[in-house]
Parts: sequence; C-alpha cells; structure tokens
Amino acid sequence: MIKMELLDNNLENITYTFSNFTIVAKENLLSSYPNMAAVNHWHEDFEFIIVKKGKMNFSVNGNSYEVKENQAIFINSKHMHYGYSSDRSDCTFICILLPLSLFSGIDLIRKSYLMPVYTDTSHPIFIFDSSVIWQKNFIDMLVDIYDLCNEERDGFELQVMSILYSICHVLYHNVINDQVYKKDNIDKNLETMHNMTGYIQQNYQSKITLSDIALAGNICRSNCCKIFQSLLNKSPISYLTQYRLEKSIELLNNPSYSITEIALKCGFNSSSYFTEIFSKNIGCTPSEYRKKN
Repeated sequence: MIKMELLDNNLENITYTFSNFTIVAKENLLSSYPNMAAVNHWHEDFEFIIVKKGKMNFSVNGNSYEVKENQAIFINSKHMHYGYSSDRSDCTFICILLPLSLFSGIDLIRKSYLMPVYTDTSHPIFIFDSSVIWQKNFIDMLVDIYDLCNEERDGFELQVMSILYSICHVLYHNVINDQVYKKDNIDKNLETMHNMTGYIQQNYQSKITLSDIALAGNICRSNCCKIFQSLLNKSPISYLTQYRLEKSIELLNNPSYSITEIALKCGFNSSSYFTEIFSKNIGCTPSEYRKKN
C-alpha cells in the first residue's frame, strides 16, 4: 500500500517506486485497503489506474465512475479521488503516478503541451476502453511502463521516457478535447473538503472531534456533515476512522511495533477499542491480520 504523507498545502507527498526516478508503478488488490476502499486524497501527479481483473468504482470530486476489466482511468492533477468496491468484489489493478517534473525538462514541451492538460480543471478524468483502438494502444503503453519498471533492466528509464512523451501526445490531443467527461463547474465545496480532510490526515494521531474538523473548513458542524456526505458518501468521523485504519495497516507490516503501540500511534485510545474497530471493518483482529500478511 502506498504510504500517504502530506505537504503544507494538504497535497499528498508521493513515495515513489525508485529513489532516483520519480515514478510510481505498482500492482495492488482493492482488498488490501480497509473496507475495500482507498482513503480520499489528491496530489499534483497524473494518476492512471488500469483494471486487470474485476472492476472498481472511482469517486472523483464527488462524482462516481465505474472502471471495468481492461479499462483504465486517468485522474488529472489536484482532483480529489479514491477507488472503492460498491459490491465488496475484489479488483486487481495497476497504479501509475507521473509527476510533471519527470517529463517537462524542455520548456517548449512543458508550456505548449503539458501545462494545458495539467491546468485543465474541466477535465478531471478520462476512462480508456480497450474496445477502442487508440484507447487500447494507450492502455498498452501504461502496461508497458509497469512491466519496464518491475523488470528494471539496464536502461529501462530511457524506454519509459520514450513512452511518456507518447502518453503526453494522447492526453493533449484527445483528453482535453473530450466532451464526455468534461465538467464545466467545479463544486465550490471542494476547497473546504480539502482543508477538512487535510486536517484529519495531519492530526489523526491526536483526539479529533467533529467540531475540530468543521473548524478546519471554517463551517458549522451541520454543513461539515453535509459536505462529507455529498462528496464522499460518509460522515467526517467515518472518514477519520477509515484513515486511522489505513495507517494502522501500514504499521502492522512492521513487526517492531506492538498492537498497543500501533493503536496509540493511530489515534485509538486503547488496544481493545482498536481491535474492535479493526475487526468490524477488516474482518479479523490486528494480530490475525499481521500473521496472515
């Protein structure tokens, strides 16, 4: 699972696959996330999810989309999103994250072709379907990037870079001219949601109340609950619990921490309460999860 850290502006600070080559290329299962749902987040990088097996629902800025097997979804920079299962079915997927800095060294390319896509708030997503020839070719390019990054043969970075420019060409000519997924109006509550979820992600280890979350968004508790429900289909406290559980799973993979230490590090007031909430959402105790994984 990709560890989430935040920058000062509440954007996710990505942990890349390689220390000297800023790219994420990983395969994962939706069932590896608490309650089969990733936590809501946003970042500056272009993100691509390729569904290899099963299907996945995706919430982007509060709008829901279904991505099926052999399809891929593109999430543009700084748009709030998370993947989840609406029917508890599992999904195998590839996640690729590409920062603008990776392929914007040439000023002409950055200004003329990358920034128009990067700053295009009217196109938060695009779903690629393998039944369309040019879209299948695009999905194949993404899979090639994943394969190259996992094989790590000598000079694989050069091969990845050659594919990235082809990807940019497709995004520039096809995605920003698309009308199907165009959103003319961005919900005015998104910035408020950014502030509230950012507050949770930065303070989850401490005691947090509904009033604290509402104050971070500079709104009343009632409006806080309404915004969370409309954009994430859950309450602020449910989101807080989900985030704490996701952080606890990261720590359970480190045998040096006891269950009690993990509980306290993740904001649960006791190991017994942590075990109760974990079992209810994950289907096993933290100790059982640790042994199994």
